Amino acid sequence: MKPTKKAAKKAVAPSTETQERAMYIASVVRNAMEDFHCRHLSDEQMRELNPIIRDAIYTALYAYENYNRSVAAQSFVDFSIRLIPNYWEEPKLTDDFLKSVKYFESK
Repeated sequence: MKPTKKAAKKAVAPSTETQERAMYIASVVRNAMEDFHCRHLSDEQMRELNPIIRDAIYTALYAYENYNRSVAAQSFVDFSIRLIPNYWEEPKLTDDFLKSVKYFESK
């Protein structure tokens, strides 16, 4: 039996908490990109790029959080993980954050 549109919409209901977390993460990404933005991207390009980043982060968080409740989320996460290039470096903490840690630890 095919799910109704109402059931499908309920399955992907927005999560305010996840949206807020995505906004926070997107803000950190945007701040980390500031020097790159100044050197290579116009303000117009950043206006176009910022919502793409926010929406992708929200989608990734939402799918990850719903992994065990949704076959679609599980499929999305599994597929996205398979697309991670093997040549990517491991993530590291940003210099700005490490400077902040050093500053507050010295107090």
